[in-house]
Amino acid sequence: MKVLYVKNNSERNPAFQLKTVIYSDKEGKFVKKEPLCQEAGEHFNGIARAHDVLKKLLANSRMDPVPILHSSEQAIVFPFVEGESFQTLFDKAYRTSPDHAVAFVSDYLKLLKASFPLEPFCAEQMVDKRFKKLFGEHDYARLDGLEAFKETTNLDLILPNLIQTENNRIVLIDYEWTFPLSLPLEYIFYRTLLLLPEEVNEKFLSNMRHLELFEKMERHFIDRYVMKDGFYFYKYNYIKANVPVTELLDAKERHIDELKASAKENLRVANEMHKVAEKLGEELQETGDDLTYARQMVAYRDWQLENARLSNRIKRLVAKLIPFYRAPISEMQEPVHPAKKRKKGYRYRAPELTPQKKELLESLLKRKDAPTISILMPVYNVDPKWLHNAIESVKKQWYTKWELCIVDDKSTNEATLKYLRSLDDPRIKIKFSDVNKNIAGASNDAARMATGEYITLLDNDDELTPDALFEVVKALYETDADFVYSDEDFIDTEGHCSNPHFKPDFSPDLLLSHNYITHLACFKKPLFDEVGGFDERFSGSQDYDLFLRMGEKTDNIHHIPKVLYHWRTIEGSTSADSKAKPEALKISKQVLEETLKRRGIDGWVEYGNIDHYFRVRYTIQNNPKVSIVIPFKDKPELLRMCVTSVLEKSTYENYEIIGISNNSEEETTFEVMKELAALDERVTFYEYNVPFNYAQINNYAVNTYAKGEHILLLNNDIEVITPDWIEAMLEHSQRPEIGCVGAKLYYPDDTVQHAGIIIGLGGYAGHSHKHLPRESLGYFNRLNAVQNVTAVTAACLMVKTAIYKEVDGMDEVKFKVAYNDVDFCLRVHKKGYRNLFTPYAELYHHESVSRGYETTPEKMARFQKEKDALYERHGDLLQKGDPFYNPNLTHDKEDFTPCLRRIEQNL
Repeated sequence: MKVLYVKNNSERNPAFQLKTVIYSDKEGKFVKKEPLCQEAGEHFNGIARAHDVLKKLLANSRMDPVPILHSSEQAIVFPFVEGESFQTLFDKAYRTSPDHAVAFVSDYLKLLKASFPLEPFCAEQMVDKRFKKLFGEHDYARLDGLEAFKETTNLDLILPNLIQTENNRIVLIDYEWTFPLSLPLEYIFYRTLLLLPEEVNEKFLSNMRHLELFEKMERHFIDRYVMKDGFYFYKYNYIKANVPVTELLDAKERHIDELKASAKENLRVANEMHKVAEKLGEELQETGDDLTYARQMVAYRDWQLENARLSNRIKRLVAKLIPFYRAPISEMQEPVHPAKKRKKGYRYRAPELTPQKKELLESLLKRKDAPTISILMPVYNVDPKWLHNAIESVKKQWYTKWELCIVDDKSTNEATLKYLRSLDDPRIKIKFSDVNKNIAGASNDAARMATGEYITLLDNDDELTPDALFEVVKALYETDADFVYSDEDFIDTEGHCSNPHFKPDFSPDLLLSHNYITHLACFKKPLFDEVGGFDERFSGSQDYDLFLRMGEKTDNIHHIPKVLYHWRTIEGSTSADSKAKPEALKISKQVLEETLKRRGIDGWVEYGNIDHYFRVRYTIQNNPKVSIVIPFKDKPELLRMCVTSVLEKSTYENYEIIGISNNSEEETTFEVMKELAALDERVTFYEYNVPFNYAQINNYAVNTYAKGEHILLLNNDIEVITPDWIEAMLEHSQRPEIGCVGAKLYYPDDTVQHAGIIIGLGGYAGHSHKHLPRESLGYFNRLNAVQNVTAVTAACLMVKTAIYKEVDGMDEVKFKVAYNDVDFCLRVHKKGYRNLFTPYAELYHHESVSRGYETTPEKMARFQKEKDALYERHGDLLQKGDPFYNPNLTHDKEDFTPCLRRIEQNL
């Protein structure tokens, strides 16, 4: 028997955890399902019952449930159905055109109607206790009259589960989620649409009147019934994921080799000695500091006494001659204890294998499905000292189920070759290449040697932390991710670590600006194989290209917020000098250009402000109109500054300015309104005289007057700096996947006021890099890179009009003044759109000049009420933390300072 594919649904509630195995033998190909645990027995047994029911229901149609060849309490075996899945047929239609795809989906819906017996939905008769347990307590009477499946419903009639055979029959290959309930056909259709591209599904979703209810049903079914711990996502069926993994069965059946007792003891003793040495070093430093301080204080006291004696002598001698004379005394500062002068900074501390971690480690290693991690290491003329350190860091891994695949890329350094030949470890595979293939070719050769389920990358002069693979495997089990990456720091030639890079969770747009992932990266070997491995055209930036291509195949990418990799800084490396390999900079740009071409993006790539940072430009399509909404109350001088700066500096022309006066009183204000409206026909003013409610004013303007495809919310205290600021925001706002776009705002003193909003900062929300100088790079150049953020300020925010209305605009009930932009962005974020900050739209923000700050008791009480409302609605995110802000960074300031306390707690 040859195993082709295995999937464990361990992310589910234990009552629904099944294992699917696809295998082949001399009889053919087969699919086997087994319960993963005892609790899943009842759910598992329901599959056979579902087959019998569906066979009767579908007797007179083109559709058949896949037959059961063998059934027992331990396993059910099905034939592997050859043919094309509806998903494949849909993809072909979609590649032809979206219209063809829409037509295909329409035919699919007709097929469902023709295959299953239907009846009108009646909540009073059909909604029972089990129905509510599955889908929650809701007003189901709203669905009365919709076509519903008669008596039995299969929830998973999605496209990948339907296979069209050669004889034009349709086979339903998965009926695990079949219930003796009558569910609306439209709800089942809605579940299918969620997996389709937006430009296709919106053709159907826009005509559904019960989307909100369907969404609530779906969330309840998945989060509270199917998945454990609210873990929610869709998985494609095994036909799409059918990638041969020939070693998987053997890997699952092998016993884990126990660590030798002496090796464990040696590691324990070494860790203890390291701790003792570190403690003694600190005590010695403190003792030396005390001695130095004592000597300095003695000298200082002697100086004070000597000056006092000298002063008295001079005074007595000169006082008779020069009245009021005061003798000069030489300067000497009181010494400060060295411990007070030392600045505490980042210092890497080796993790401790605590009893709790040890217990978890042993449980991971004992699992039958414990993965082997294949570590790829291309080698070329590296100093044996660094190569030795790199390999030793692998040998010291807590998680021992690894293999190291080394390919020497035709080194000419005999010392390097001699060291490689001296290695004698069955877990280390070495190949000596006959020709130099460069790093991408050598890495591909190493990948061909790999037999593990996962691949990770290690440069020949870098080091892994001892817990690196342990943390990776732990994350893989917790998340079932296809791709994980970690934080990293830099290690010098003396072994000192510094400059930790605490990264955000997966940020597709930051990755298009810079390869921020770098190390440590670990991914499924089938995913690596699917994208074709490393592209040897891009040696030097081959990992950047690989990460971008993998990101096109999966979004199941997980970030481990821990330093698990030490990047060596030596002469000639890019970690020490970004200009060390100028060819890599050019290749990285080519990688991005190829990415745009592959993704069908109409745009181009420009170099960024520093090496290895880039700006991806997007051609603005169809010259859409932008509606700029500016609320204000009096302050005519600000209004004039704002509007004239837009009119005089903006290079984009297709916009309208909608000024909304809210309770203005000054005569000058109305004169300025007339003056500005006369300047340009694109400028219009309206009055909306209600009690100040920022959210309500903007909603009124958008819903009543805006004619543009994009909304640009703009404060009246904003002044344009960069002429192409609208283009810089619009090039992203037009992208279907992007929600809110924020700009880079400065105070009048040229310090940063806004570069994105960080959720959880200061307990609620704060501005990224606030008060840093305008020319500052920020944390790892984050002030100068397009990147995904969770929220942006509405002082300058662009969003599609359709999205603004999709989320019902700003909440004018709970967030009248404060946090309405944060709440708005978070609701857009939760809809699945990516919010984004661009540093290329620069403006001045004379913050709160027009309305003032929250200083009165009444305003402060209202502000606190809105903070409470934010926590009530988005408490889950506030507690979990902003995905684009690393938990190892401070939450007390806005400058991205590493928080040493958090780092140590995370060890």
